[in-house]
Amino acid sequence: MNHSNSFLGKRDKQKLKVRERLMKEGLALFSSSGFEKTTVAHIVEKSEIARGTFYNYFPDTQKLFDALIEELNQNIKAAIQQTRRDSKNVYDYLYGTFKNYFELIGTPQMIQFHILNQAHIRQSSYQSNVIKTIVKNLNRDLKSDFKIKAFTEKYEFLLLSFMLVGSPPELFLATHTTNINFSNNQLATFLAKLFHKVLME
Repeated sequence: MNHSNSFLGKRDKQKLKVRERLMKEGLALFSSSGFEKTTVAHIVEKSEIARGTFYNYFPDTQKLFDALIEELNQNIKAAIQQTRRDSKNVYDYLYGTFKNYFELIGTPQMIQFHILNQAHIRQSSYQSNVIKTIVKNLNRDLKSDFKIKAFTEKYEFLLLSFMLVGSPPELFLATHTTNINFSNNQLATFLAKLFHKVLME
């Protein structure tokens, strides 16, 4: 009995390692070549994994791309939740959330990934269950926990939640596709000041 459990454990670990390898090489290729120019053949060649094995994990490159976005969004969600626990006021919550986001996507590889795959990232993110949860949680926090006087209608809080989620990626792309360099701190401070002013006045 124990022997079969340890065997299953090993097999599951092996499956996880293969999936992680496919995602790692997929991310590298999407970041260097872009989604349109990346094929299953490229990914399996780079991963040194059989083509048939790829299809055990993902039906196509779109689903692999979606899995990468979902993993990124899970990390963003965890960072937001931690910031929410640590924050003593609205400004700290906003600043901490934006700063964590910019740090998560601020590596050279992730910058390239975002620049080359803008439309695909938007499409994948807004269909993501994690993003829907982030928007729902923000909506709840804004309505209940923070005493905001500027907005009263339910739909306003929902739209505001979408703005809070959608603004950082757009600002990130705008600044990284120009020759102007801003630090993560500068971007997070600007957005925190902007939304704090909107929310608290």
